[in-house]
Amino acid sequence: MKKIIIFSVLLFATLHLKAQEKTFWNKLKGEELETSVTILPFGTHYTALQFNEVYYVGFNYKSFELARFTNSFGEPSLTALYKRKIAFTENFSMQYGFGFMYGYHGKLQDVETIPFRNSFLFTGQINPLGGINLDYKLAKKLSFNLAITPVVAIYGLRYIL
Repeated sequence: MKKIIIFSVLLFATLHLKAQEKTFWNKLKGEELETSVTILPFGTHYTALQFNEVYYVGFNYKSFELARFTNSFGEPSLTALYKRKIAFTENFSMQYGFGFMYGYHGKLQDVETIPFRNSFLFTGQINPLGGINLDYKLAKKLSFNLAITPVVAIYGLRYIL
C-alpha cells in the first residue's frame, strides 16, 4: 500500500507540475526549500496506529535540515537531511529527503516494517532516513506539514522564515 501511495504521488508530481519548460530530470530534482522551522509534535506508526508524541523540531536552510525528535523508545534522536521540493500548485507541494539519524542505538533491527533491517544500515548508531513530506500552505509563511516514512507518519506546522 505504501509503495502505491508513493508511486501515485511521484506520478502526480510529474504530470501536474507548474507549467515550466523543464526536463523530466529537472522536474523530479525539484527546487531548493525555503529557510524554515518545522514543528511536528504528533505522529503514528502504521502497524499499531498508536498516537505518539514525537516533538520533531527542525531547522531547514537551503534544503539542509537539522532536527531533533523523540523516537518510539522515548529517547532523543537527531537527524541531518537534504530535502528538495516539487510544487504541484501554489499552495500544495511535496518535499522528499534523505539523510542520517542518530539515537536508536541499533534497536531498529528489531522493527519488522523497516526494509533491510538486519543489514549494517540499522544495527549501528547512525542509520539512514528517507521519506516524503506533503506541505499545504495555510498562509503566506505558514503551512501544514505531513512527514511520511516507511514506519511512521508525523504532522504539524512549518513556518517559512
